[in-house]
Amino acid sequence: MKRILMYIVVGLVVAFVGLQAWTTMSTKGTPQQPYSVLASIGEVEIRHYPEALSASVVRSGGAYREVANTSFRSLAGYIFGGNSEGRQIAMTAPVHMEMGADSSRMRFIMPEGLTLDSLPLPNDTRVKLERLPAETVAVLRFGGFAKDEAIAKHAQELLALLRAAEIEPMGTVRFLGYDPPWQLVARRNEVIAAVKWPK
Repeated sequence: MKRILMYIVVGLVVAFVGLQAWTTMSTKGTPQQPYSVLASIGEVEIRHYPEALSASVVRSGGAYREVANTSFRSLAGYIFGGNSEGRQIAMTAPVHMEMGADSSRMRFIMPEGLTLDSLPLPNDTRVKLERLPAETVAVLRFGGFAKDEAIAKHAQELLALLRAAEIEPMGTVRFLGYDPPWQLVARRNEVIAAVKWPK
């Protein structure tokens, strides 16, 4: 009996490790929003993001835990066929989040090669298609799960590092999430702020 239980436990551990390895590898294969690195200043990376298209949704609530799941479902519904053509649109990384005092916006970046004219219209009227201008941003990466406390802590750290480097931020700090919630290891999160560059 003990041997059977041991085999079951070993089997579950192997399955868990295999699932996490597969999830991590598949996440790395997700198309990512393109950018170029302009400079690295300690832990902070200065990036240039070219113009892009996005699908976004705004929800009431200023905390990540309040809006992340419902916003994600709305945008996932759009790219998984909830649109005027019933078309599947590839998921990209990262997912963008802007948290305000009373409302928050989540964005999915659309794959390269699409235009506003070629994108199908969302069935959910809360989902908006937008063209995002090119921008230069400062980025600070961190691991673990994205919780409001962790996002706020690293946002303050990013602003402090920018002040120390005499780089002027413009606008609010945003959050970028790269991984699905069932991925438990090697998680990638970032906080970013638009900056004046060169400083």
